[in-house]
Amino acid sequence: MALKKQKSAREETVYGKGGVFYKFPKGETGPVQIKVDFGLVPPPQSYYYADAIDLKVDEDLFMGVLSFGRREVGTNRFADRIDIIMPPAALFRQFWLSSRDVEGTIDQVIAKLGATPKVAPASAGSSLAVTLFANMIFIAVGEGESSLDFYHLSPRDVHLAKTRKIDMQIQPTVRVILSSILTKYFFELLKPHVQEAQASQSTEGRRERATASR
Repeated sequence: MALKKQKSAREETVYGKGGVFYKFPKGETGPVQIKVDFGLVPPPQSYYYADAIDLKVDEDLFMGVLSFGRREVGTNRFADRIDIIMPPAALFRQFWLSSRDVEGTIDQVIAKLGATPKVAPASAGSSLAVTLFANMIFIAVGEGESSLDFYHLSPRDVHLAKTRKIDMQIQPTVRVILSSILTKYFFELLKPHVQEAQASQSTEGRRERATASR
């Protein structure tokens, strides 16, 4: 009788429900690995259509500032807008890495439409803004439009999950609807910041390896 092959690695327990799941790959005293199934989490209840985008980085607070708005007729100034604050790592690393296939789909949609992306930079000017916060984005692409669903996963929930194995709750922030042309421009705005972050991370990695080898 053949003996059953023993598992080479200990099975990892997966915690959570409602679309937010987590586990401890290096044991319960190690880092937590979080996975969000956006098909199971509630969508944002409010939405906003934007025909202009701006992106800045608050160097003092180390936060990305995404501005979505509608232009004044005949100008490049926002008539109204919403500002969404995001940590750079969430925007320039996590979202960017998860959206590479999506940008390829956007390119296909634009080619199918026969459109040539021509988007001028937008200026905030004196427009008033509602300011929101998020640290996750779920992007979906249609024939000529895209939706960006913004969410917030609180550090409180992460802390309680690590210390007490409590289920995490993700909070919907807002849905922003864009044309495919503007979505492509959105990725173009992100690109130089992503490249800067990658260069910084590479430099830091080389510095750490050099220190370790001494």
